[in-house]
Amino acid sequence: MYAEKTDYDDIEMSSRLRNILRRNGFESLEGLGEYPKEHFIKFRNMGPTTLQELYTICENQGIKLRSIEDLNDMEHGVRFDDFLCMDAFRMGIKSKDDLRRYSLEELENMCPKDKRLFVRLKKLKTIQG
Repeated sequence: MYAEKTDYDDIEMSSRLRNILRRNGFESLEGLGEYPKEHFIKFRNMGPTTLQELYTICENQGIKLRSIEDLNDMEHGVRFDDFLCMDAFRMGIKSKDDLRRYSLEELENMCPKDKRLFVRLKKLKTIQG
């Protein structure tokens, strides 16, 4: 999926951040892109300063962290809770623009176990045209 994984042991960072990443099962920085950035503040010992350090390191390494807000469309009443957002991110859908790559049939096949996710993705796709 990635051309080259960035081992975070090779990057200068605080020992607190390194320990947080290890404890939460991240083997490389690229794995962080599979989660919304709001997810990281929930990690034990992750405070605002360490979170900002993480954001800075990812930016410097060219790893784009997306937000739950990149999926939500409050104007049209489409909101993803944490669990649905995580499912969408794991499917590779991290923003409304990512929906353009898929047909409705493909989306339905990608999320058969949870129709709540498909209903939201379908509504977003319909809104986007």
